[in-house]
Amino acid sequence: MNLAKMRREVRWMFAAVAALVIGAVCAKPYASLAAPYYTIVDRAFAIGHPWTPGIVEVKRNDKGPGFVLTSTSDVRRQPNDPRPAARTVARVQVGEAVETPMVFWTLLLVWPATSMRQWLIRTTVGLPLFLGLEAMTTAVQFIHVLPEASARLAGEQDPMTLLEGWSRFLEAGGRYVVEVFFALVTIAMAA
Repeated sequence: MNLAKMRREVRWMFAAVAALVIGAVCAKPYASLAAPYYTIVDRAFAIGHPWTPGIVEVKRNDKGPGFVLTSTSDVRRQPNDPRPAARTVARVQVGEAVETPMVFWTLLLVWPATSMRQWLIRTTVGLPLFLGLEAMTTAVQFIHVLPEASARLAGEQDPMTLLEGWSRFLEAGGRYVVEVFFALVTIAMAA
């Protein structure tokens, strides 16, 4: 099968089916591979705040089928408090975690390139952008509850923090907009 001579519609259809199959088969292994990165990003976000993000790990979903990424974090009133005042548990389905790489890399790798060199440049430029994208999408899902917990400990009744707003945007479909935007920026930068 010669992909260069294949019609564009057929190529996109083939890519979509391949992405779906890869995503379904590789969701848990990808989540296990990405979990340490999410932990690092969450700890970087927490610097300067009274939060201690937990280790992101893959666990069997006790509320349904499949697996989830979980992180149990502590929130203190003051950074030097000996005991946490609150504990949060964040859960992300492994299928949700694999969406970002599936959308980003499928668009990036299937987008027509004029040469193998352009395709390699695109992939090289895409890697750091992808890491940033993962930090902005999936990793944020583990810590968006921490500022809310801090605000509630400070006495706010119904706090709406910046990270909570971002999380709601992502969950309402904004995740796909951000993923496609990052892929198109990568393609433009590598042109």
